[in-house]
Amino acid sequence: MNSRIPSLRGAPLARALFVVLSATALRAQTQSAAGARPAGEEVITLSEFQVSTTADKGYRAGNSVSATRINTPIKDLPFAISAFTQQFITDIGARDLFDVVQYAPGVTSAGREFNAGNAVYAIRGFDQTPQRNGFVGEGYVDTVSIERVEVVKGPSSVLYGQVAPGGTVNYITKRPGTKASTKVNVQAGTDSFWRTSVDVNQPLVGDKVLFRFNAAYENGFEYIKPGEQRTAVFTPVVTWRITDRIALTVDYSNFSRRETPPSAQIKPNIQVVGVRPANGILSATGVLINPLDNSDPGFLTYYPLPRDFNYLSNNDNRFSDYESINAELTAKLTDHWSARANFNWNKRRVSQKLTGLGGVSITVPTSYYPAGATLPISAANYLIGARAFAADLLQNPNLALLAPEAQLGRRKRLQENFGQGKASQVELAGDYTLGGVKVKPLAGVLYNESRGYSRLRSSTTANFFPVWDIKNPATWDRNTDFDATAQPLTTNNRAVTRNSAGYAIVNTSFFEDRLNAVVGARYNKSSGSTDNFLNPAGSLAKVSTKKTTPQVGLGWKATRDVMVYGSYSQSYVLNAAALTQASVPIGPASPTTSEGYELGVKTDFLNGRISSTVAVFQIEQKDRILNFNSFNALGVTVINSLQGTLDRSRGIEAEVTWSPMDNWQVYASGAMNDIRVTQVPKGVEVFLGAHPEATVKALFNLWTRYSFTSDALKGWWVGGGFNHTGKKAQRTNNPKLFLPAETLWNSAIGYDWKQNGRPMNLALNWQNMEDIEYFPANQQRGLPGRAVLSLTTKF
Repeated sequence: MNSRIPSLRGAPLARALFVVLSATALRAQTQSAAGARPAGEEVITLSEFQVSTTADKGYRAGNSVSATRINTPIKDLPFAISAFTQQFITDIGARDLFDVVQYAPGVTSAGREFNAGNAVYAIRGFDQTPQRNGFVGEGYVDTVSIERVEVVKGPSSVLYGQVAPGGTVNYITKRPGTKASTKVNVQAGTDSFWRTSVDVNQPLVGDKVLFRFNAAYENGFEYIKPGEQRTAVFTPVVTWRITDRIALTVDYSNFSRRETPPSAQIKPNIQVVGVRPANGILSATGVLINPLDNSDPGFLTYYPLPRDFNYLSNNDNRFSDYESINAELTAKLTDHWSARANFNWNKRRVSQKLTGLGGVSITVPTSYYPAGATLPISAANYLIGARAFAADLLQNPNLALLAPEAQLGRRKRLQENFGQGKASQVELAGDYTLGGVKVKPLAGVLYNESRGYSRLRSSTTANFFPVWDIKNPATWDRNTDFDATAQPLTTNNRAVTRNSAGYAIVNTSFFEDRLNAVVGARYNKSSGSTDNFLNPAGSLAKVSTKKTTPQVGLGWKATRDVMVYGSYSQSYVLNAAALTQASVPIGPASPTTSEGYELGVKTDFLNGRISSTVAVFQIEQKDRILNFNSFNALGVTVINSLQGTLDRSRGIEAEVTWSPMDNWQVYASGAMNDIRVTQVPKGVEVFLGAHPEATVKALFNLWTRYSFTSDALKGWWVGGGFNHTGKKAQRTNNPKLFLPAETLWNSAIGYDWKQNGRPMNLALNWQNMEDIEYFPANQQRGLPGRAVLSLTTKF
């Protein structure tokens, strides 16, 4: 049986809508082009809830909505905020959200590409999934519909509810305008990459009904063999200006990706195992696993294989589909009060048919056996050799090539993750000036719920395909296939979460904007349950929790251009899980709570020509769940899910946006963070002082653009910079294991001109110029050196 499915066959509706909407929008654009308003006539009055880009200057973003949900100058907010403009996003050649947010200080990838997409980021050491216009985001985020990106640092549950303590990424999508326009972009690059996108803005009924359509179709970089990836994204949005004071905006988003087969997200790790048994098949379980805490010094970095190695079969596949509908009603109630009501519905499904294990099992070379050891080697002497071998492998992974045996198991697997959610929100915002004091209150209520399902079918060890001898490529059979639905069902779970909240926040400025204060609180009530359909005894009945979280920030402008600020905030995350110790239930898990302190200085000199933020912070997170297996006194494997952890993040961050001249822009950021586990439950002291997975101490970024102004070079511009990531904690079960530090150099050159009065742009982006092999996260592989030529026209 051959189950390989041609690209996008699983999304006929997406293809059809893409074609129909593109044709319709382009036709409407052509028909109305003659009657389009001149550029200078486009006037849009934004609600208080929408960010204004009129204050943006190149890479400098003037305002933000993510910190308080109200359009506010960034320089007046007593929090660390990074905002990235449309020009910055375009110049760096960003294709997905991480391409943008990696430039923010203290942000790095924590993607679980294997089963959860790549839109997971560690901010100040704590994992976070992004928000879309302040609501639930998606597992993959394409930049085609993004207008700007904002990163708010520190716990911020007052506005966003249950979010990670390090901060929040909020990406803001494009909205319709009153001026008819169409932008078309085509790209071609190395490794068979190509992409085309369209951005159509079309008034349908004067300036009352406005339409915008963004779409992209992409063939991903094919640098891993075998591997193929096709992606389609389309996001139509309609705004109806019911009256001068009331507007309704409805948008739909669809992301569809087909990988046939996937370019393996992870390179196989090294796993030191026991001696080869009589059947010749090495175990996949490490021989150095500590039975008391599940730590494993024999779990090590990636086996030295070719960079383009893929352990999957030609007949494997992964299909990822995300869609959402969003509606927003805004109303200007009086001169001082505005209201907004939002609704979001979202659906997701990721299905993966995969062959193989993510680890290469290796045995210990005889040269590591203790002196005087006799053969066959005893278990005790083998362990001595395994410990010494693992210690050397930690320093030099290429020593794995000395292992007498190296095998990759060929498990058959079908993993499905799917679900849907919905959210409703109503907010009321005010704007008063009382005797020189500016007061902007905001109050809101929110309800959201989510249902997630997880199913796993996995073959028994006896029914694996023949193992690959990693030392003998002739055994690497990639033409195997299997009936995924015939594999035993090993996991079948459902998780349901519900969250309701009421919150209020007041943004106040005194003494002619010299003193700025943001004070708020949120009352949150959450519940969750899990159903284990294969083992009902493992289900968790509904658990509920409620908590009030405060947030306060104060900023004092020592001069008009310098503000000193401090902030304190809390957040929490519901844990719909049961705790167990030695496989014995000990009750439901408590929420994971956190609190953070921040002190900083903001500057905004020369009318915004140079803006900067420097911040020092400390965040403590309590009661993260530790899951691990151990052995009891009888040697039986038991399951542990324990709390009692305390994670501390402490560091300093800085960013600066500088425009030395009108035609030269610079953005730079840096962070030095120390993220450690400072408290653990009894019995797992090996993790005390360790760095949690995906955390990194040093992060530095730079991007600059220079536009030539001389007549001979007018229209040309160049850009360049780097992203430096220090050593990154790779995997929890080996606290000594880190991904290596890397510095990625990137550059761009472009030319802007007009053809028959039509703006044109040609740009060449060269990324990872040194073509280094790197890994953004434990379950991600970085892209190689690549060049992409992009042509854009607008009419």
